[in-house]
Amino acid sequence: MKSAVKPNPMNHAQIMVLQVVKEQYYNEQDLDELRALLLDFNDRKMQQHLDKTVAEKGYTKHDFEKMLTGHQRKAH
Repeated sequence: MKSAVKPNPMNHAQIMVLQVVKEQYYNEQDLDELRALLLDFNDRKMQQHLDKTVAEKGYTKHDFEKMLTGHQRKAH
């Protein structure tokens, strides 16, 4: 009977990050620096995605103001 081997759900970059943080010779300051780099990277990527979505959908400042102040539900 063959055993089912599940593929690793993580990609190479994710595995590399885990390998880095498990190393014993990194101190808390090093890990704080890595954390800040990852947060900055994630922030930039999220902002790029948001900018692309806003451009694709053609949202304006007025649209965002309506989203913040108005009800978005439509009457049936």
